[in-house]
Amino acid sequence: MISFLRKITFSILLAGSMAACGPKQPQPSNTGNAIYYWRTTFALDSTERDFLQRHNIERIYLRMFDVAAELNPETDGYEAVPIATTRFPDDNDESAQTVPEGIEIVPTVYITLDALRTMQGEEAKYAELMVERLRAMASYNKCGKIREMQFDCDWTASTRASFVKLCSVARERLHADTIALSATIRLHQLAEKAPPVDCGVLMLYNTGALKNPDTHNSILDIKDVRPYLRKRKCNIPLGYAYPTFGWGVRFHDGKFQRIVSRPEVESLDDGDTIRIERPTADEILEVKSLVEKELGLPLHRNILYHLDNEQLKYYTDDEITKIYARR
Repeated sequence: MISFLRKITFSILLAGSMAACGPKQPQPSNTGNAIYYWRTTFALDSTERDFLQRHNIERIYLRMFDVAAELNPETDGYEAVPIATTRFPDDNDESAQTVPEGIEIVPTVYITLDALRTMQGEEAKYAELMVERLRAMASYNKCGKIREMQFDCDWTASTRASFVKLCSVARERLHADTIALSATIRLHQLAEKAPPVDCGVLMLYNTGALKNPDTHNSILDIKDVRPYLRKRKCNIPLGYAYPTFGWGVRFHDGKFQRIVSRPEVESLDDGDTIRIERPTADEILEVKSLVEKELGLPLHRNILYHLDNEQLKYYTDDEITKIYARR
């Protein structure tokens, strides 16, 4: 049987031994600048390490794996399984220093909406499996002391109850070891009561309608952000994540085709167009000013999405410093 349990690379610890420890108050994460890492191999080159140092980045939200819904041919039903696990350098390679000294890692899991639907009724089981897989990966890959883990999921009103149960169980398990649980918060989720987590990160990107040919910039447009900010019911401390990336969106005869990572090398047929999207530093700073005016200063400091030389080269050091700056 294909199952979440069989796909887990590392051993699962017994939850009972942790429960006996009793609840503890998680230590707060440090307050330095932060950045997401969303590639499938965690190997920082010298340029990326220099970027972390120049901008006083002290925390990396590191995507460890995704959880998706896959068909089990034995039962002819769908179940939640881990996919796209991040690979780390070979432990035998002494020259491969994965986590720079002084950097705190926040192990992060991305949960698809379809996977969340398959967890209904079994949220406690999946919460424990995900927490223990994150723990095991962080330990095996020498990620240092873990003080926070994060669940990333674009839950909706119809799936909110399942996500709440998932977070509730995970948070209880993590608190037993003085680890906080955070969650990403999309703009549309601001109008909902927060899930049971210690804090959140407001994702200020992918704010527009990607597949609409009339959209100006689906990654970030202040016109898309503004309507959500005054509807806040999400009652947890929030950090803010800003986009420092771009792409092309390809259409054929006005119909969405796909996202293009390198639009400059695309060949186009008749009827094809590519909308280039990349928020400028000025656009990011305009949104940042609005968000801080409406929601207040962020928890800790600001966060960039994400650590990738090919994307960050479009922004100057001065622009990055201004995005990170806190009043």
